[in-house]
Amino acid sequence: MGKSGALNVTESGSEVVHDPKQVDVPTSPEQYLARFKESFELNILERPSPNELVFEMVRTDPSFVNALRRILMAEIPTVAIERVYITKNSSIIHDEVLAHRMGLVPIMADARLMQGTVDPAAMQQSEEEVDPDDCAPNDRNTIVFRMDAHCTHAEARAASVAQNKRSGKKQAPKNEQEMDELVAGTDTDGLEQVAKDASSKQAYQFPKDRPFTKSIYSSELEWIPQGDQQFRFPQVVSPIHSDILLAKLRPGQSISIECHAIKGIGKDHAKFSPVATASYRLLPHVEILEPVFDELAEELVHLYEPGVFELVPVTAQDPPGTRQKAAIKNPYACTMSRNFMRNETLAKSIRITRIPDHFIFSIESVGMYSPAVLLAEALRVLQKKCIRVMDLTDAEAARS
Repeated sequence: MGKSGALNVTESGSEVVHDPKQVDVPTSPEQYLARFKESFELNILERPSPNELVFEMVRTDPSFVNALRRILMAEIPTVAIERVYITKNSSIIHDEVLAHRMGLVPIMADARLMQGTVDPAAMQQSEEEVDPDDCAPNDRNTIVFRMDAHCTHAEARAASVAQNKRSGKKQAPKNEQEMDELVAGTDTDGLEQVAKDASSKQAYQFPKDRPFTKSIYSSELEWIPQGDQQFRFPQVVSPIHSDILLAKLRPGQSISIECHAIKGIGKDHAKFSPVATASYRLLPHVEILEPVFDELAEELVHLYEPGVFELVPVTAQDPPGTRQKAAIKNPYACTMSRNFMRNETLAKSIRITRIPDHFIFSIESVGMYSPAVLLAEALRVLQKKCIRVMDLTDAEAARS
């Protein structure tokens, strides 16, 4: 496709260019497929972190790139908690809220090593024969977690002793009545001071005699291997992050639950989505129409478009009396902010368009898969979709 931009950027926004001389559009599916085979490129640009990947796709169209984005978000299987069996919950959090929080905890498990479960309602509507065992939890389609969290009076008493040592007090609560008074926290003056401190801009300071509260984190979830899962999974199945706050308990409260995690896709529920973000943008095409010198060049480089331009010494062909000028350094850093258009001289000197067939794609993984694996899985899913469409087309052609 042509190098001219399909989008001309102006101060008020972007206008689409429909001139076929500027955008070389294939006239038939065969021509598009031939160009795609000959000239398509996929290049890795950077890996900012283990869970991030930035790459470019050159000489393709938005339909292909957007299909990849939608598959990444909604059609790559992962493992998440689906059913929560609550034996005891005496905390302040309601059962359904606790179950919802458990479902949103990302799980480090390879869904490719599991079978999918079948919804009984869908099984009744399906014309195909489905094995009833696929609907029941088993070691092939379900991962089991348990959590038994308790906050005892002994923990609260020990915390109170440590708190008294820090504050200089020598006495700790001696009996249940004093402990209840500590837990109750009925000091209205103290509560008003806490509210006042919370509304200030200064760093919050916890009150010295605040009631003891025990935080329950995702690290409390314990994997209970079923069948041969301990040998089938190469690493211990656990929450990706161990510091996700699930609940808070006061002395005497406890939570005892069993969680069943299954294989699913983001199309069914967002908790199964393997990516935090999956987005793309067109590569900007930056042009210097008229040279920019000295102070104006410094403003362009450091203030208006940082990272896109650089300062270089002037040459013999440049006007006498000038010291430096702006040159294009890195078009990938351009964010299409259009800040330079505030200056009338720069608005005439710089032109930024977008290359219509050059996409910069960013993937941020939640953590159960690396972004490179997610990209490979998304391409595999897209390939299966194309094969299915071809098979359906051939079958329809055979009927007619």
